[in-house]
Amino acid sequence: MSEEISRTQLMKAVSQVLSQLASDTEAMGEKLCADPDVVAKHLEQFQNVDRITQSLRELSILIVAPDAVKAIDEVRLADLQTQLCEACWPFAPF
Repeated sequence: MSEEISRTQLMKAVSQVLSQLASDTEAMGEKLCADPDVVAKHLEQFQNVDRITQSLRELSILIVAPDAVKAIDEVRLADLQTQLCEACWPFAPF
């Protein structure tokens, strides 16, 4: 592993990993949802699995976006968008 890689190559690879994690998480949630008793007992956790899946997908898109500001503006999850804005612009009112 002595070859150098560009930051762009790394970000594309990370994006692919995040996307695969989102798919794996979604598949796990779908499989668990097949059991109504499990769903009834763990509804809040299933909602968290869905939020994590969506966040992973958004981050996989964001990390390779050519325009970071526009990409943050297009994030569809309000809490994730707010978190990113607060991290990037800590003194701006949100």
